Amino acid sequence: MKLRDNRFFSKIAILSVCLALICVLAAGCGSNGTAKIKWDYEADVVIVGAGGAGLPAGLKALEDGASVLFVEANWDVGGHAAVSEGQLHSGGGTVSQKEWGIEDSADLYYFDHTRGGAADARYNDRIQVRSVANSMAKAYDFILKNGVKLLDIEPMVRNYYRDGGSDPDSVGRMTYSDSGEWVNEYTGTTAAGVAITRPLEKSVREKGAKFLLNYHMDKIVREGNFSGKVLGVQACYTPHILPGETEPLKSLMSQGNIDTKKQVLSIKARKGVIIATGGSTGNVAFRTMFDPRLGPEYDGLGGMPFSDQDASGEIAAMEIGAALASLSSYQMQEGGAQMKAPHRIGCQYGYGRGFMRNSKIWALSRATGIEMDHNSLVIVNMLGARFANEDDYRGVFPGPEYQRFLEKAATSVFIDPDGDGNAECYGGPIWAIVDSEAVKRNDWVMEQGVLDFDNGYAFKADTLEELAEKVVNKYYEHVKMDPKILVDTINRYNGFVAAGKDTDWGKTTLGNPIKTGPFYALWAVSNLHDTLAGLRVDEKMQVVDLYGQLIPNLFCAGESCGGMRVHGLGRVITSGYIAGRSAASVDKDGFATADTALDPAYAGSETNSRTKTDKAEYFSFRGSARATKTHSEKEAELAALAAGKKASAASGSIFNYTSMATKSDAGNTFVGASDKGMGGTIRLQITVEKGKMTAIKVIKHSETAGIGPQAMEKLTAQALQKQSANLDVVSGATMTSDAFKEALSKAMKKAKL
Repeated sequence: MKLRDNRFFSKIAILSVCLALICVLAAGCGSNGTAKIKWDYEADVVIVGAGGAGLPAGLKALEDGASVLFVEANWDVGGHAAVSEGQLHSGGGTVSQKEWGIEDSADLYYFDHTRGGAADARYNDRIQVRSVANSMAKAYDFILKNGVKLLDIEPMVRNYYRDGGSDPDSVGRMTYSDSGEWVNEYTGTTAAGVAITRPLEKSVREKGAKFLLNYHMDKIVREGNFSGKVLGVQACYTPHILPGETEPLKSLMSQGNIDTKKQVLSIKARKGVIIATGGSTGNVAFRTMFDPRLGPEYDGLGGMPFSDQDASGEIAAMEIGAALASLSSYQMQEGGAQMKAPHRIGCQYGYGRGFMRNSKIWALSRATGIEMDHNSLVIVNMLGARFANEDDYRGVFPGPEYQRFLEKAATSVFIDPDGDGNAECYGGPIWAIVDSEAVKRNDWVMEQGVLDFDNGYAFKADTLEELAEKVVNKYYEHVKMDPKILVDTINRYNGFVAAGKDTDWGKTTLGNPIKTGPFYALWAVSNLHDTLAGLRVDEKMQVVDLYGQLIPNLFCAGESCGGMRVHGLGRVITSGYIAGRSAASVDKDGFATADTALDPAYAGSETNSRTKTDKAEYFSFRGSARATKTHSEKEAELAALAAGKKASAASGSIFNYTSMATKSDAGNTFVGASDKGMGGTIRLQITVEKGKMTAIKVIKHSETAGIGPQAMEKLTAQALQKQSANLDVVSGATMTSDAFKEALSKAMKKAKL
């Protein structure tokens, strides 16, 4: 089996040298060798990782009187959070919830996130959830006071488990940061995660924190191998140099940066070390300990290629005795928010909005990808055969259907390649097959930079037989696609399209056959998104060892710690806040003394009536929509259901969109699409009468509920009034606006307007 790694080659080479050096240095460590260490730098609190957990941890430690030094492997600050959508999943009675009249409390948050019915709650550590619930509203206030700004939208609720989803939230808790002045130079988009990390970075630098950027932490130094206090960390120099360049990348901000290129550094922590390295999904050897199906083909990790999740924090802590938690959350059938269908196919990094050409790291991301149109594709395994219902493979709202698809994909190839009785089982890669008619319908651009032909994530051929011959199954090159199997698969599928019924798998999006060359095979492997398992911690985020004892002076926060299975930055930020507070409070023995009880100032109204479990019907499905809705939309929907009315689809639901099931551009209607929306593709249809647009209908989108739909309503009214695609951008919805305008321009061009 041939493995390929697309990370920075310079980083790997230097890391190998550093690891060798560290091995030599480590010989002087241990119960009798720690006194020999010459510390290069020291601070009260040393934080490994300057992302969504590390930054609030540093700010809180500084506020509580401790000095702070960050050790960050990357060339800039922000981590996974910086390239995220900036979603603040926060409850317990936040200021945003109070502003919109949403009744929540620490008790209700705790209730929701310990319920056995929800996949994202049943395995949560009760002690940790209680602590996070107690501090979440306060941590939310804390980041706002340190510069984070929010979009003025009502908090939203996602696919609650009583609606058939995996999320446990019973009230609106999702809010979003306002990117405002911040440009995301990592992605080249308006990804709003930087609107959280940049203000926190600015604040922590101004308050005196120091930064060792381009230093990868490889070892935690403890007095004894498995005993005594944690004293600090050792790290090696890892400059990030883009392909074809000679100079390392540099951070946007520089205040507090320590200018050194020493190969190996020892950094002393007088009070505590906080592990905030961002998780483990990027480490194949680590993740396959818990689910052997998660092989190297899952290479389109959320956050990469900007932010790696290499398990370095977990491994270093395990080496000195730390225990792990939430290991069940790595299992695919309980994947929840950990695994996502790609938003974009035909590229390696298909998660979310992807990376645009003006990204500072475009040389690493290489392609934007295109969004799937289920009416225009089939998905096949490495041999060229269908193996599941493609309709189940939706990337926005994971539910039971999505899990069914993943389960089938993970074991879709079972072969005996040598015919000797030694069969092999494989799960990927999987490929989306489309034809040239699909390209026309969707306004796709099929060139290098949109698709990644050069690196084996997209293939093109005039016939299906030639396509099968060209496909290389990356990571498992010895498994060849069979031209006959692929041709038979597509012919059979086209028969289902003609008959209007898929008797193999039950796919209902059968709008178009696949019969006109050239044909394309596009990488469609699921993305590993969140890390939902990690180091075991107590309520103060202090790390626990294999025997259930606290490790003195060692803390962990964010995706590197286990115990809470929650998507969004709320739990990450809150755990960082708690860890910073705890590390700054350690006593002479290295144990945190900070109080984790609920601050009376943040106590919510009585919620016992909402947390009773004495009625079985409470846990039954309500028949409401699984899609994201604002809190008031969800409440209105539930009231309608109680009155015997049918549930309405949310405007952003991928389960309820009008797709290209019929031929477009017929008569006086014309369709245009753009793949540049906040959530991916925006497709709209215009109606033209006597040379004027009389109607504009958005027929597909996955834009953020509470933001995108409202913006498109304004843009529609503006376009009809102006009879033009030259529209004013709606504030707070720049990407949605630009994509709407592009889609409208294409439709108008087809209509010759």
